[in-house]
Amino acid sequence: MRRPTHVRNIAFLALYMSTNVVVDAQVPEHRFAPGSPPITVHPSALAQTVSELAGYPVSVQHARILWVVDPHALVIESDSLFGPTWRDHGRVLVLIERNRSLAIPRPAISIAPVNIIGVARTLLGIQAAENDLWPRALTRREVERLDIRAAILASSLRTPDGVELTSAN
Repeated sequence: MRRPTHVRNIAFLALYMSTNVVVDAQVPEHRFAPGSPPITVHPSALAQTVSELAGYPVSVQHARILWVVDPHALVIESDSLFGPTWRDHGRVLVLIERNRSLAIPRPAISIAPVNIIGVARTLLGIQAAENDLWPRALTRREVERLDIRAAILASSLRTPDGVELTSAN
């Protein structure tokens, strides 16, 4: 005996909806598994895809320090062979975790390249959640002028040869 098509479709839809509800109910609070490797990304790519990567651990490679704002904050951009007029200016704010600070004695204007490990964040998210880490010198006008589009709450900042540029407070 053959069932009408609409009955099969309704049964399939009910089964589909119930599996989606079960799957959604089982999604953990964190969007990544503890201990999962960070997503490797360039600064300009992070700036363009921050809404998709926010909350995930990231390893930002080939970054150039553009501005050391204070001992807990710096602005980076992609390290590129191209001149400033040709490279993408999607810049990223890096906030060093509370228990760490930069260990560069007299920070130079530009140090290239560096690698950063941390959690990708949106600017609004990091400003709201880490308000005491937000640098006073970084005003809305500076964010717009420098074209800062994303942020990282960093646990490590290293040179390519492995020298850690942060230290415990």
